[in-house]
Amino acid sequence: MWDKNQKDHSVIGEDLVVDGNLSCKSDLLIEGNVEGNISCISLYVGRTGKVTGDISSDQASIEGAVQGMIKSGNVELKDGCTLEGDIESQTLAMDHGAAFTGSVRPTKDASKAHLRMAAE
Repeated sequence: MWDKNQKDHSVIGEDLVVDGNLSCKSDLLIEGNVEGNISCISLYVGRTGKVTGDISSDQASIEGAVQGMIKSGNVELKDGCTLEGDIESQTLAMDHGAAFTGSVRPTKDASKAHLRMAAE
């Protein structure tokens, strides 16, 4: 999902703390701390990233920590992530080692909803 060579993206670095809502018309990589709601095209929360707030995006890949609701077309919960909050999405992929506390609701078009868990 995340391409480091992509030219049209924004980065919240590991040493940065943002207190407030973010709106981005490109992809967003978060390695630092964000306390506020996020709206973007594609979101990647890296291992050192932490978000306290709601997320709205076309795609969301979480490797760090999120506390809040995620509304996204596609959600990936990566090994090592922690998510405390609800998910509303068409697709959900969850790796072994991902920690998730909350509920999952398919988007309004339930016929497109998919759930994939990592094979045991």
